[in-house]
Amino acid sequence: MSKSEEIIGRLKQALAARSDSQMATYLGISRQNIGAARKRDDVPPGWIYKVAELTGCSMDWISFGLGPKIRVDYSTRSEQHPGRVASPESPYGPQGLSERDSAGDLQQNREGFGFGAAVEMLARIYDSKDRFLISAVSANIKLICEAIDIRQREQRTTNEMEELKKRLIAIEKQIPPE
Repeated sequence: MSKSEEIIGRLKQALAARSDSQMATYLGISRQNIGAARKRDDVPPGWIYKVAELTGCSMDWISFGLGPKIRVDYSTRSEQHPGRVASPESPYGPQGLSERDSAGDLQQNREGFGFGAAVEMLARIYDSKDRFLISAVSANIKLICEAIDIRQREQRTTNEMEELKKRLIAIEKQIPPE
């Protein structure tokens, strides 16, 4: 099964859609768009975002089949109970969870946010259309990416130095002592 077919399957599952036509109706697209996505093996991220917003499903789960199906509210508000999934104030609501499910049961790594949550948080910032926040986030993302590039270059240099040391030792072993 192709990557896009798996994602489309999860999109349908999240929407409880039985057909491509039904899913297309929910997304406000034509059924042919879904066929084209299959053919390209590329599902538009907007579909994933919209379904996550409509259903409360995690973007990590929709995109990769990883983590809890229902997204965890990563609110920084102190009144948020650590075991609550998608607070009542959230536009997503506590959708599809039984009483025994909690964020603790569903969340694999409470410290890490995961790709889907990061995208959701960024989308929320960009949707606010607050130029100051968007500028600050963009600048920080740029700095983080530059730091990653620097770290990767340093790691490559370190690896190259280790490889050169190994080669030098091998060459020294081949030279007879005087």
